[in-house]
Amino acid sequence: MTMDLDQIRKNYAYFDDFKIENLARNEAGGLEPEVIAILIEEINKRGLDLDLIKGIEAQRKEITESELIELKEKITSLKCPECGQNTSPLIGTLIRTVRSFIVFTSYKKTPLISCEACAYKKRKNAMISTAILGWWGIPWGIFRTPMALISTLSDNKKKDEISDGIITVFAIENIGEIRTNWDKEDELVDFIEHVNSLN
Repeated sequence: MTMDLDQIRKNYAYFDDFKIENLARNEAGGLEPEVIAILIEEINKRGLDLDLIKGIEAQRKEITESELIELKEKITSLKCPECGQNTSPLIGTLIRTVRSFIVFTSYKKTPLISCEACAYKKRKNAMISTAILGWWGIPWGIFRTPMALISTLSDNKKKDEISDGIITVFAIENIGEIRTNWDKEDELVDFIEHVNSLN
């Protein structure tokens, strides 16, 4: 099936700026080269931020090891999206929570990027919440609550490995956003805060 490039061009012309920016930041990696050309043409025609093109290019090429290191260093050097401080490097951590409501038990394991102090506070709050609210589901609350608490404690033994994994996945999955906002650190911090809140 051939693409109707004229129709794609018309669709892109109809999209609002937010949709075009989102395509450039997050979806360009899956677009055909002919469609990328239309997207870049639309960015130029509208006078949108030319850094969007950097984001498109970053998604289109394979990430080298040195580029991945550069991306991770950029992320860890930002101020904390939770407290706004820039006193220590950002880390990745897992927050495990269990909540039970008699016949329903919810177990969440979510990544968080923040400074170490905020990560500690979030883990502690999750453990307290789990210890109080996790037990009440039958039968899963009784099993998942101690599992979450023990796993949180054992995460401390491999926190560097967990952190590196979370930061690496974040860098690869969001390379377009990172490259687009490379020189706009407040935008990157806001983006990390947004991703944290989705988890």
